[in-house]
Amino acid sequence: MKTLINFTFKKTISTFLLLLIGQIVYSQTPQGHYEGALTRDGAVQLVSFNFYADKTTYDIPEIGYMDVLTDKIFWSKDTLNLKIFYGDFYCFLDAKTGDLTGISKEMNPKIRIHLKQTVQKEKNFSEEEIKFTNANISLSGVLFKPKNAGKAIPYVILIQRSGWEDRNTPWYHSLGYILASKGIGVLLYDKRGCGKSTGNFSTANFNDLADDAASAFNYLSGRKDLNSTKIGFLGASQGGWLAPLAANKVSNCGFAILVVGPAVSLYEQDINRIQYTLKDEGYSKESIDSALHYSNLFFKYIQTNNGKDWEVLKTYASVIKDKKWIDNLDIPQTQNGDDVIWWRKNAYDPTETLKKIKCPVLSIFGQKDVLVPPDENKSKMEAYLKQAGVKYKIVTINNCGHDMITNEGLNGADWNWPNVYWQWRKQPQEFVNSIFEWIKR
Repeated sequence: MKTLINFTFKKTISTFLLLLIGQIVYSQTPQGHYEGALTRDGAVQLVSFNFYADKTTYDIPEIGYMDVLTDKIFWSKDTLNLKIFYGDFYCFLDAKTGDLTGISKEMNPKIRIHLKQTVQKEKNFSEEEIKFTNANISLSGVLFKPKNAGKAIPYVILIQRSGWEDRNTPWYHSLGYILASKGIGVLLYDKRGCGKSTGNFSTANFNDLADDAASAFNYLSGRKDLNSTKIGFLGASQGGWLAPLAANKVSNCGFAILVVGPAVSLYEQDINRIQYTLKDEGYSKESIDSALHYSNLFFKYIQTNNGKDWEVLKTYASVIKDKKWIDNLDIPQTQNGDDVIWWRKNAYDPTETLKKIKCPVLSIFGQKDVLVPPDENKSKMEAYLKQAGVKYKIVTINNCGHDMITNEGLNGADWNWPNVYWQWRKQPQEFVNSIFEWIKR
């Protein structure tokens, strides 16, 4: 599945204070906590920054981004260049007032930023570096431990999405931060082969990755000092396939939360992805049918490994090679390349796993998700969980895509403040509230 983001930095020079990635020293480098807003033709979204000696993080609470590392940050003469969720910004530090002001490099109208230094609020949870193992794989991570004066609390293990993800991946890290701030313990671990964990996620199958999550569960279960009331899993996207697998591998799993987790097989999910993505991008029915025809030929070859099916696939690939939508498809270059091997190794269908799950399940879909469309998944999820006989709840969050954030845009035809204004992207409060209430219950 196709997903989102990641980040790093550092360097030292002279006697001046510094800021990250290839930093060029500037005598007025900001330090400490800054709060302010992003504005676009009058429309406002709150933002804050923490400038440390070795890193810079930012919060945009409205989109659910908390304690996120900047994509990049460096000085060029008197200009602070930084990149955050909304792109690249030029910023300037006022030596007299200490204010930091900036403007986006792209977009019209521009996004402006204005920050003022203030006192940072203390976090209500602590962080502990941890390590655990799964066979010969060493997995590193961090525990977010709410400061609760010895009170027993639930813990949740976050299971990653597809691709490279570690404890600092913005969506993943932010959700852990938010839940810990609400009094729920969180275990964030670097996926195998990412961050400080060993191994290689690209050569692992779903069972291997679920074993990693189960090992995290067993590690937490053995930590009697944490005084946990229950331990469960939360998996997003690909992690929504892995969470039920992991839950079925352990004893006394407290809950499983599937955020945009499919109820269909990998093959079906990819067919859905192509169909709904091309429809969302405005392609004709003829184009969509052609793309789906190719994908069906592709998965037929994946399953049969038949030479004739390979030739049929190659022939049709040559017919559509100049189509604008070709990048949405998997076009293997060789008969048994890495992509072909990956699909064969991960021919996973969650049906039986969901039917056998023993813990309460919360399933969350995004109404506008083109990767895991509710129309293709919701009824199947409900049927399987009913058969499992467990408590469950299925929630669809309006206006959200796969990242559980709404789209942005004008609430009218043309810029015309104050009647027509820019609506920023937003993570609906219903999303976090649904998770928090399910775990607490």
